[in-house]
Amino acid sequence: MKSLKILFVLIFFIQFKATSQNLQYSLDINSYGTAYSKEESPFWIHSNKRGRVNESSNLTGWINGEAQYFITENASIEVGMGLLYHDGYNSKLKFDESYLSFENSWLNITAGRKQREELFLGLSASNESILWSLNARPLLGFRIETTKPVFLFNDHGIGFTGSFGEYYLDDERFVQNVRVHHKSFNLVYKSAGNFQLSAGLQHFVQWAGVSPEYGKLSDGWEDYLRIFLGGQGDNEAGVAENAEGNQIGSYEVKLKTELSDYKIELLYNHLFEDGSGRMLFNTPDGRYGIFIEDTYKLSENNWIKALMYELYYTLDQSEGSGTTDGDDNYFSHNLYKSGWTYENRIIGMPFITMNDNRIRVYNNTLVAHHLGITGMAFNSYPYKLLNSYRINYGYKGNDVLDNKILSSFLEVEVYNLNNLNINIQVGADIISNAPANVGAGILLTKTLY
Repeated sequence: MKSLKILFVLIFFIQFKATSQNLQYSLDINSYGTAYSKEESPFWIHSNKRGRVNESSNLTGWINGEAQYFITENASIEVGMGLLYHDGYNSKLKFDESYLSFENSWLNITAGRKQREELFLGLSASNESILWSLNARPLLGFRIETTKPVFLFNDHGIGFTGSFGEYYLDDERFVQNVRVHHKSFNLVYKSAGNFQLSAGLQHFVQWAGVSPEYGKLSDGWEDYLRIFLGGQGDNEAGVAENAEGNQIGSYEVKLKTELSDYKIELLYNHLFEDGSGRMLFNTPDGRYGIFIEDTYKLSENNWIKALMYELYYTLDQSEGSGTTDGDDNYFSHNLYKSGWTYENRIIGMPFITMNDNRIRVYNNTLVAHHLGITGMAFNSYPYKLLNSYRINYGYKGNDVLDNKILSSFLEVEVYNLNNLNINIQVGADIISNAPANVGAGILLTKTLY
């Protein structure tokens, strides 16, 4: 009932006719229905849906409102709230968003739970990073980040981007009340023309919490300083948490340029979970990608507006590295047994999947090829096409799988009038050692200003 009262207040606030020219507001109402041939939907019907759709969902609805007040031309305060309900696993009413943020021309500060920006026109399998996709609902916490490169001189040359965040995992998991520390930093070089190169890293650490095996885990300032620096702490029972095992990070390199009327981005993510990975002993594991977009205005009705290809490779995992911390077993952990998940969904790239009980990581040794294409069909119908081919081997040290899966997904906007959008979706999984799985969905979105 409390959530419903908040929703009514939100609707009233959004619909209120503000006289100030400094205030902008909107309200989105969404309804999504799916049907499929097996007990769980095809891969791209439920993956990267921001935690709004899970494997057994048939009906989903969410409503999001936001209001933005401009303090100056380049600085604003924004408040947003959204409610979500879906059937299937974990069916209940929950917050899709609830946040307060400040933003100026280069900096954003957000407190609460906010959906992340979709990049690459939704064509990527992991969006911003191999570690942090759109596969799970946003984490609850605090984040400060640059919104664009900050240059030392003028608007080009040497600069940087960075972010810092602290989050709280409030879901049901093996270790309860887990905290997540996050930081990123990238050096950026931008020419006076259209060339930009950035290189840096992202770093996450799960820490603290209450374990059913060892009780309360250390959560003091000294422990925080150790995990911040990637060191090691102990819980009150003297059991080593080994932050080099419950942390996960990635080195990231990105190149952006424009050739003629094409925007081109090349990217590489190298993931690591311990010292062997940080020393690149798990090479060539990671994500390799290229994104190409036609920016010519008269090409809006082209069949192909943009495309993206990505290769995901996780077969090495520091095996045979000659170090004591080899065999990484990505996104999994012996103490934090729920691994790098939130509400039983992988936070990082969705190709790494969980077991039938959706409790532990079951498949993290794989090779995946992913291709995304978007454009305009017949000059009238915007579409997005995703095709992913992957070979799954199971998890490190216990290669229990050996299957090949082709997952396809097509979304077409068939109606757009008076701020009402209707999208039709079809998806299919063709599996080497099991019957195919097919499904379809319809998404209705109504936007009010």
